[in-house]
Amino acid sequence: MYCDSDEESCASPEPPPDVPKGYLAVYVGAEVRRFIIPTSYLTHPVFKILLQKAEEEFRYDHNGGLTLPCKIETFKYLLKCIENHPKGYIVESSVSEQLEIH
Repeated sequence: MYCDSDEESCASPEPPPDVPKGYLAVYVGAEVRRFIIPTSYLTHPVFKILLQKAEEEFRYDHNGGLTLPCKIETFKYLLKCIENHPKGYIVESSVSEQLEIH
């Protein structure tokens, strides 16, 4: 389960005042769209690739929330992969290719 700031359930133009326990907010793409995702995703092999891409782009000199440098549609696809393959074994090799394309 995740929350996309553009979906009806998260339609407020203002971000939620807090994030539920066990979740974190990440910001994605040039539009800087806010998603609320489970903290358990941080250890998933696919998400680790995203974190490496963020480090390459922003280094550690980045202010604000966790921003991921990929297109929103790519991020949504990766979230589905994480949900469908919790261990990441099947999708990990193809994710790097997806991120290079987008």
